[in-house]
Amino acid sequence: MKKKKCFIIISFIALLTIVIAIFLIISYGPPISYDKSILAENQDRFESAANICMDYHKESTDDNDVWLFSVDIDNNKLFCYNNDGHYCYSMTQEQKQIFSDVKSVFRLDHHGLEYLYVNDDFVSFGINNGRCSFIYSPYNKKPDFVNSPEFDESNIYVEKIMDNWFYACK
Repeated sequence: MKKKKCFIIISFIALLTIVIAIFLIISYGPPISYDKSILAENQDRFESAANICMDYHKESTDDNDVWLFSVDIDNNKLFCYNNDGHYCYSMTQEQKQIFSDVKSVFRLDHHGLEYLYVNDDFVSFGINNGRCSFIYSPYNKKPDFVNSPEFDESNIYVEKIMDNWFYACK
């Protein structure tokens, strides 16, 4: 009788362990889903937008600064905020079209593109609530943040989407 009871308990524990393991394997992934095709089908436009912002950032006297860019399509302006203050750049028609194309397809967590954070190694395309972003890395370096390396973030999920592109969320 004791052997039968012991066998039942061990079997139950083994079954429970298997069920938990299967659940963890199936549920592993980003806590906020995204559509990879948004980026894959518009990669050249996203990279052009990133490079525009990175070029302005390179003109900076302090390359270690993180710059926040905001796009105003209606007024043809690209606003930049950093530690030194804020700047307003007029966009060319080509730049306006690039940012317009990116903004028209960008969706993460049911939100549109709100800002771009730029530093030497990364450009993150983010949303207002800051929960997730697409991150461009010209050196194909995996980011350890969601929006900006300035923010100390733990328990984040980072996934490589394609060469030079990552998805990050918290």
